[in-house]
Amino acid sequence: MGKKGGGRVRVKQVGPKMPATINPLADLAIPPEEMIHLPVQPDSNSGFLFWPMSETFIMTYDKFSAIYPNYLDSNKTTKLGRRIAVKDAVPEPTIQDIHEALVSLNIRHVIQPHKGYSRDATARWFNNGRVLVDLKGAAEKGVLGMGADGAFDLDDAIPELNDEDEQRKNGSGVSKKHLLRQLAHIISGLPGRQRRLEENARKALAEEAEKPQVAASNVAPAAGNRKKKGKRSKK
Repeated sequence: MGKKGGGRVRVKQVGPKMPATINPLADLAIPPEEMIHLPVQPDSNSGFLFWPMSETFIMTYDKFSAIYPNYLDSNKTTKLGRRIAVKDAVPEPTIQDIHEALVSLNIRHVIQPHKGYSRDATARWFNNGRVLVDLKGAAEKGVLGMGADGAFDLDDAIPELNDEDEQRKNGSGVSKKHLLRQLAHIISGLPGRQRRLEENARKALAEEAEKPQVAASNVAPAAGNRKKKGKRSKK
């Protein structure tokens, strides 16, 4: 095993050499081709779209008011952001729907496609985005009015959703909630939205039709007829 020389012992390794590094979990590692790669979440402060586009480099929107799709969504609760009554809201509105409705009213706005409503955890992944609206410009066009105190309805509190909400506390002008109701009314009749809802309905029907076929294929075949063992008769 070793040689003596000069009072020292030199040990010589016998047998196969061990690898430099050993990973005991190597066999459990997922192959690269089978790994799931999630998309990179975009920067929430990028991708802004301005309307009208001619004001892209000159528009100042730091005092604009935010409108999230949750504000108009009849499927959301007030805790998740709905600001108007269910009868006035629309199911699953998108920022594209809000944009088209604001364009029809000729109201300046900024689309922020990567923002999400803070009270709704799914808003960053499903139906995300928000629209910043020029309330002052809307008031000048007569769509949104000022109250007696000269201010807009900008509170973020949960709205009153009963019949008294339809009656304004002051008789001068309308509020931001009136604008939300008007946007929801316009969105309900948008042609692009109707086509999208019809396409989603067709996909849902197709998925429902595929479920029975998948369930039938997973059913185990029935066992064959087997003769029951009985007691032998004594002779």
